[in-house]
Amino acid sequence: MVYGLNTDTVNPDRLFNLLCLYGNVVRIKFLMSKEGSAMVQMGDSASVGRVINNLSNVQAFGKRLQFAVSKQAYLQEVHKPRSLPDGTPSFKDYSGSRNNRYMNPEAASKNRILPPCKTLHYFNAPPKMNEADIRDLFARCGGHPPDEVVIFPSKKMGFTGEKSSSGLVQWNNKTDAIEALMFVNHAEVENPDIYSDGKYPFIFKLCFSMNPISDERHGKE
Repeated sequence: MVYGLNTDTVNPDRLFNLLCLYGNVVRIKFLMSKEGSAMVQMGDSASVGRVINNLSNVQAFGKRLQFAVSKQAYLQEVHKPRSLPDGTPSFKDYSGSRNNRYMNPEAASKNRILPPCKTLHYFNAPPKMNEADIRDLFARCGGHPPDEVVIFPSKKMGFTGEKSSSGLVQWNNKTDAIEALMFVNHAEVENPDIYSDGKYPFIFKLCFSMNPISDERHGKE
């Protein structure tokens, strides 16, 4: 169970963008009878524990989020879900989503389990995406543009042969970073490849980082 959701802003996709950092998300259902509440089915009990341990009492969109284990083991399919204030459906199934990050042991091992912080690591961005592009992406998606941006240097000269880029983005406070992640994680970014014809956009991905930008700039690990 999730409590304290601002349903004027948060919908299943935005909640998924936060929860997927801690385990596979199967289904999300916003409760129309209990405003600000939702039921979430995670892939396993360990994922539920990680969500509760890392996200309880964080603030987002003027509310304090609370998480608790539900008595209900599974969420039933909702064939005709009601609409939330933003017009999106109140129920969504993510069992087949490619944005789940724990689909197999190898994929799961790549995740760093961290509590929310003001620094995010971004990856799977277009190779030539610059600082202005990154700030514009956050603004267009509704998030707070980052206060600081560091783009990791290309491993190949002039981006030639690079398939994607990555780096760090940072805000002055943790709440802005959480809200930005909920808005922008998994945003589609146009593929600059002239041969893609816009059919294969980059899926811009975010997660929390243990390395503040101030440390990164000074070469600290």
